[in-house]
Amino acid sequence: MGDQEVVVSSDVPIMILQKKIKSAKTLVEAEKLKDDLNELMRIREVIQRSVMEIIKKSTNSEEQTLRVQTGCAEVTNHKMYREVIEYYKVKCFNWHDSKYEYAVHQLHLFANLCEEKVPVERIKTAIDDVSENLKKKDAAGC
Repeated sequence: MGDQEVVVSSDVPIMILQKKIKSAKTLVEAEKLKDDLNELMRIREVIQRSVMEIIKKSTNSEEQTLRVQTGCAEVTNHKMYREVIEYYKVKCFNWHDSKYEYAVHQLHLFANLCEEKVPVERIKTAIDDVSENLKKKDAAGC
């Protein structure tokens, strides 16, 4: 197989930037790419925290929260799942914007929420709360 590495699809953008940093021709180019990598990692962390916060606000117990965070449910209620992820996309992170593409890799957690029979309105309320906090932090420069 040679020099090829197996990389999880969500890590491909990171690997690309790391390779570009290694092959940068100038210090200025390398620093700009490092800044890009740091921003990518910051956004990923914000996306992960937002989804975890939505899960905590939506669930009834630590046990249910853990099931949602670690489960691998198959979607059976497609209408509910679609409604929830579209709401998250509009309110928090539009994964069609390459900057927020990582959000796609968190969508299985919303499937788990749906399969736990968490009411849609409770999930949407949690999304609204998290969205407001994201806006406040963004306005504060966090």
